[in-house]
Amino acid sequence: MVDNPNGGRITVSFVHSYLASLPVEALKKGTHLDNLMAMKVLKNEGVELRIRISGEDHTTLHVFRTHLNAHKDVDYCNYFSGHPDLDDPELYIRANKGKDPVKILKAVVKDAGKAFSSLSL
Repeated sequence: MVDNPNGGRITVSFVHSYLASLPVEALKKGTHLDNLMAMKVLKNEGVELRIRISGEDHTTLHVFRTHLNAHKDVDYCNYFSGHPDLDDPELYIRANKGKDPVKILKAVVKDAGKAFSSLSL
């Protein structure tokens, strides 16, 4: 637990390979996630998941959006960048009825990680 500049305390968790080893229980509203990518879960209710991702730009968010929209269990996915100097981008996922957006996100990140790990220069 660490102090939140806006008051209260927040939970900090550490994950490996983005969300690949993230326990589903860790994605509770208001939870901060950190390792390679700092994230804050803004909404995790039913089929909707909204995450604020610090320090990332269109490149990373576009990869997430492209892979998530191609997933058969995703109804809609997009990211919102806000002001480039003031706001961290947010990723929004709406899964199909009865599907878990957290599990879908974890699967997509794992698959994308495998695709990128096979690249060589």
